[in-house]
Amino acid sequence: MKTLIKSVTQGKKVLLLGYGREGKSSLQFIRENCIGLSLTVADSNPLIADKNPELKQEGIDVISGPDYLHQISNFDLIIKSPGVSLKDLNPKIDPDKISSQTDLFLRAYSKQIAGVTGTKGKSTTASLLYHIIKTHTSDTLLAGNIGVPLFDLIPNITPETRIVCELSSHQLEYITKGPHIGILLNLYQEHLDHYSSFYDYQMAKLQIGLKQSENDYFLWTAFDANTMELLSRNKLISRNLPVFNEAFKGDGIGVSGSNIVLKTDDEERVLIPVLPETKLKGTHNLINISVAAAAAALMDVPLKAIVSGVSSFNPLEHRIEFVGTFNKKRFFNDSISTIPEATIAALKTIKQVDTLILGGFDRGIDYSILIECLTTFTDKKIVFTGPAGSRIFDEFIRGGGNPENAIFENDFSKAVFAAITLTPENGTCLLSPAASSYDSFKNFEERGKCFKKLVGA
Repeated sequence: MKTLIKSVTQGKKVLLLGYGREGKSSLQFIRENCIGLSLTVADSNPLIADKNPELKQEGIDVISGPDYLHQISNFDLIIKSPGVSLKDLNPKIDPDKISSQTDLFLRAYSKQIAGVTGTKGKSTTASLLYHIIKTHTSDTLLAGNIGVPLFDLIPNITPETRIVCELSSHQLEYITKGPHIGILLNLYQEHLDHYSSFYDYQMAKLQIGLKQSENDYFLWTAFDANTMELLSRNKLISRNLPVFNEAFKGDGIGVSGSNIVLKTDDEERVLIPVLPETKLKGTHNLINISVAAAAAALMDVPLKAIVSGVSSFNPLEHRIEFVGTFNKKRFFNDSISTIPEATIAALKTIKQVDTLILGGFDRGIDYSILIECLTTFTDKKIVFTGPAGSRIFDEFIRGGGNPENAIFENDFSKAVFAAITLTPENGTCLLSPAASSYDSFKNFEERGKCFKKLVGA
């Protein structure tokens, strides 16, 4: 990696675009390995230099404030942080100038990496895969979109280390090398504020497979309509392993008898039982489990460790998380739900939900499938909140929903208290917003913790 970073930056005018957690990680690594390199940091925060005096102390130029993107065409290499959107940049920058921590990390370690992406399920699948591998060996690492910058792993990597990376569309958009095992779980409308179109978002995700080599593996959900459509228009050269929820022919992952199996080159390897012992609930999680088990098998993890890892894995926080029973009312926290498909999956998993909390920041997502689902429930109370909740509420009423079952509270805390009151004794209340948290919170984790605190009180 040290040789790569020197060769990539040598003789170039380099810009670090974005100075959050990943930007700071990139700066530290580059400064340690590219002595004397001239660097500039650009960030939208006008106070970035004041809050980070080490930049001035180390002689690093800073461009900040609302016009921080205006000078980026003056640089030879742009190492972009995931949170920076270039969709409104005019004129467009040459994509060959753009790299990222993810791109550089994949170029150095792709043969050791299983990368997981998808609109939903990637954190659970990546964490489960890491847990399965760790059941077999301690020489494994997990990083990426899950919260750990990839460069932070470098001191702990050996030639035998198995690396699991959770990868967002923002991290994948400009990569030039894919991981040895690339996983695309699903594609739904999301992050439409960051991309010019839904197609652009999907293509950013698909880079995980498009940039693979012939001997790499691409795992994808065979019944996800958007993924199927995208693959019909884009040819991949890597080894294709579709994931089924039933019996199948050819290579892939799916049902054979009483087991989920992996088939490659006419060889069948048992992974897990069709109904595995696991704490992960719901049919959507069975796909996540199947994918993680298959990826582990491709990374030479034995069957015993796969089965043991699946059974001992604890679900992640804020994902259909049982909060507790208070005053004879049960509460579930599914704050991770930022799209309608996730809310529908939560309703199917819990099954008997009496009160549902919906809404948050409005990203312009199409809610028609959620409205169709909600109007079939005549006895469910729904509390709408935030700008997205206001729009869903209006569409719910126009779509034939019962207004007596619906209430709007713009303030999140008031919405939660209303839901608590509406939930009957021995009933169930579910927070599954189908919307981003950015109207009131910095992320879905903060929203979920607020919900748990309110119902616990």
